[in-house]
Amino acid sequence: MEDKALISVIMPAYNAESYIADAINSVIHQTYNNWELIIINDGSNDKTEEIVKEALLKDKRIIYIYQKNGRQGKARNLGISKSKGIYLAFLDADDIWLPEKLDVQILEIQKRNADLVFADSYFFNDNEVSDISKKMNIPTSVFYDKTSLKLFLKENRIPILTVLVKKEKVINVGGFSEILDIQNVEDYHLWLKLLMSNCVFYSSDHILAKYRVHESSATSADKLALNKIPNAFFDLLQLFPNYKKDIEEELKLRFKIIYKRNLFTKSEMAIWIKRNTKYLSKSKISFIYLLLNLMLPTKITKRSLIYLLNV
Repeated sequence: MEDKALISVIMPAYNAESYIADAINSVIHQTYNNWELIIINDGSNDKTEEIVKEALLKDKRIIYIYQKNGRQGKARNLGISKSKGIYLAFLDADDIWLPEKLDVQILEIQKRNADLVFADSYFFNDNEVSDISKKMNIPTSVFYDKTSLKLFLKENRIPILTVLVKKEKVINVGGFSEILDIQNVEDYHLWLKLLMSNCVFYSSDHILAKYRVHESSATSADKLALNKIPNAFFDLLQLFPNYKKDIEEELKLRFKIIYKRNLFTKSEMAIWIKRNTKYLSKSKISFIYLLLNLMLPTKITKRSLIYLLNV
């Protein structure tokens, strides 16, 4: 049994001076000790580098890499390219692992014969201690494979901070997307690629991490993260045309949700209603460009919109 297999922990960090020491310490304090922590400084302009370099002096298992700001997907891929482990785990610089996280999961991924294992996580902020009432409530002790694709297309069921995955499987599907219009859902995009490539997932019945909620977190800063999901789905259509029917079905539903929630302001909607009948009788291309000029969310790419209006 590979109970002492090397695990490569990938940690992207951008202006993380307030939290990264806690994240690093939660890796150092793991009961499983055969790990390497690869920290990728994604162009920070605060004291992130200084804090990481202090940690380097204390633990030789920590590796530090700097890159110009390229967002999460690029940072994680760089870390993966430098990794030596058989397995990958991911921890953002503002989150925390519980001490037994790696110990539990190295056993699970082997015992369950899975390609990826994940678990539930607590929510917390700087003013409170996490407790059992504030969980993500991930379904536990469940296997997922390609037959579960529709469930995963409806929602991202995997908190990235709780993942342990076979590195070869991630590399085989091309790693994380570095497309800017997919960032902040690039982890979701990867899980879907893995499922469509016949990987097996298993959800643990343990709670193994703590997800920090704060105003400067990636998902909090990007209020339009929901709008990026159609871009991820559109990319998957090109990569996995054999799943076209399932992806298109969910793509349409996603687009309708986005349309209802935050497509236009009231004034923009009034303009659309006024001009709609005038342009409906013209070619579809004219209508598409009318919509594009009415301040569609920038997180939906033009090619995605043109595709959606034609499916």
